[in-house]
Amino acid sequence: MRCIHHTLSNGSGLNRVSTNMVQAERELGIESFLCYVDKPEGIEGKDNILPLSQALQADVHIIHAHLPDGCKGKTVFVAHGTPEHCFAMAIDQNRKSGWWAGDPFMLSLYRINSSDVTITFWERHKYIWQSMSPKADIRTIPMGIDTDFWKPVPIQGGKWAGNPALFTCENPHQIKWPLDIFLAFPILIEKTGAILHAHYLPMDQHRFWYPLISANGSSFRSFTSGAYMDSPSLRNAFVSCDYYLNLVRYGDFNSVGLEAKSTGCKVISYRGNPYADYWITEGDQRAMAEELIQIFEGKAEPNNTAEIASLDSMAKEMVKIYEELMK
Repeated sequence: MRCIHHTLSNGSGLNRVSTNMVQAERELGIESFLCYVDKPEGIEGKDNILPLSQALQADVHIIHAHLPDGCKGKTVFVAHGTPEHCFAMAIDQNRKSGWWAGDPFMLSLYRINSSDVTITFWERHKYIWQSMSPKADIRTIPMGIDTDFWKPVPIQGGKWAGNPALFTCENPHQIKWPLDIFLAFPILIEKTGAILHAHYLPMDQHRFWYPLISANGSSFRSFTSGAYMDSPSLRNAFVSCDYYLNLVRYGDFNSVGLEAKSTGCKVISYRGNPYADYWITEGDQRAMAEELIQIFEGKAEPNNTAEIASLDSMAKEMVKIYEELMK
């Protein structure tokens, strides 16, 4: 069975999840490949990445980003985007580009209604998409990570500064950017010894972030940069801090939060994330700060967290779907 995952070549969560799927499916004996929609010529020397010309014919096409014209075979759409974020981005792109704008919300609905099966990792997302596409076959599977790599390791370079040391490095779209933690931080500065380590702030956004954190004093108790960490560096960051702030809106989880948790770092999220050790309330930043203080002082009861899935378990669920489609 030949399976092609159509994805992007960037270092996004979408890219990482699709790459992990291909790796795990190949270990199960599936003929599984990546095809980069932004690099249709492929990448020389990478046997797991095919050029589009070799990827058009497949038993199953797995759509993470876009399905190129001419692809033949069954289709599985992986609905990565949060429904609310897809909707907000559609309006934002329309404001910038008018009638020539893309529409990620309607594109998602098109893929959901035209694909043989749609996959999501979140029951909340399934409810939203299913409410608008009642006849579509939408299923949830576990988001698996490489638990053999994302595990506790000795700290390299010493523990990060702060009592506690807080770390966040979310891709700074509005759905998960660190704005609220920066707005809450003056209270933490006054009442705790916390230091914030906030990275992956893109350089083209620095002219907005740095005036804000300078104005409210956060710059004096934080380390910030546009750094994008490779996996070994990110794993070391997780073991070097006290808490990872996985503040994705609506209490959704994502791959980086799972990796932090699996590495042994305590994870703080908004209410609803089943993998987070502690929850805080999304909304008033003053209330967020007070709830964080309760956590730091040991006064908040930790959650009973869900078990994190392995890559193997995620791949097995995907392969079941492929085999069902091929009957």
